[in-house]
Amino acid sequence: MNVTMPVLVDIADGTFLMGTSDSQLQVLIQQHADARSWERNGRFQRERPDHPILVQRFSLAQLPVTISHYRCFLMDDGYNDARWWTSDGWTWRQAEHRSTPAGWNKQDCVDTDQLPVVGVSWYEASAYCAWLSAQTGESIRLPSEAEWEYAARGVDGRIYPWGDIFSHERCNIRSTGIGRALDVGQYSPLGDSPFGVADMIGNVSEWTSSLFRPYPYAHWDGREDLNDAHERVTRGGSWSSPDLRARAASRGMNDPWFCDDDLGFRIAAS
Repeated sequence: MNVTMPVLVDIADGTFLMGTSDSQLQVLIQQHADARSWERNGRFQRERPDHPILVQRFSLAQLPVTISHYRCFLMDDGYNDARWWTSDGWTWRQAEHRSTPAGWNKQDCVDTDQLPVVGVSWYEASAYCAWLSAQTGESIRLPSEAEWEYAARGVDGRIYPWGDIFSHERCNIRSTGIGRALDVGQYSPLGDSPFGVADMIGNVSEWTSSLFRPYPYAHWDGREDLNDAHERVTRGGSWSSPDLRARAASRGMNDPWFCDDDLGFRIAAS
C-alpha cells in the first residue's frame, strides 16, 4: 500500500538544561499573571529542578501526525493486527472494541486531512509507530520527553521554541480564541524551534514515550519501559491550554488509555 511518511528533521546531539530554572521562573512571573499562583500551588515543581541532559542524535517529525498519515494505518487494518500493539495496548483495544481513534468519524469527513490526528491514546500512537517501522524499515517510535524538550528549545534552553517572550502570533492556544485545532504548520516558520521543528507549542498536545516520574530525568531508570501501564508524559499544550501550559518545559501526563480531542503525537526515529 502507499504509506505517507511524515517528514523527519535531523536533531544533532547536544547537552541542554532540562526543566525550568530559577531565572526562567522569574521571567514567567513577570510575563504571566497566573505564574505567581502556579508557584504558590507547586505547579512548577514537576519541571524542577533544571538539570543538564545529553541527548544523542535522532530524528523528529517536523509536524505532528495528521489525519492523512493515520488513515494509512487504518486502511492496512492496523487495529486488528496484534503485532503492532504492546501487550497492555492489545488487551485495552480488545476490551474497548476500539477500531479507530475516538471521534474518527468526525475527523475522517472534514474538508482537510492536514489536521493533526487526535483522539489517540498512547497505546494507539505506539501501535502506529510500530506499524510504520515495519512499512518503512526505519526505527520509528515516540520521542522521549528529553528528546521532545531538546528539539523544542535547543541547546540554549529557551522558554519557547522561538525565544523567551511569549507570542500569540506563534502558536494556537486557548487565549488566541480560535477554539479548535488548525492544519499543521500554520505557525511555521515563526513558531519553529532552533532545529526547524514546527508546532511544538499549542494546536495539539503530544504523547511522549516517557513515564511520568520526578526529575531529574534519566533514561536508564525505568521511565522508558514501554510495557509499564502507568501515566505517560504529554508535552506542548494545545488549542485549549492556558498560556503557562504552552511552554517547552511544561509537563502534562495521562494514563496510556486516555484520549481527547486536543491530544495527538509526532514520531521520532533512532
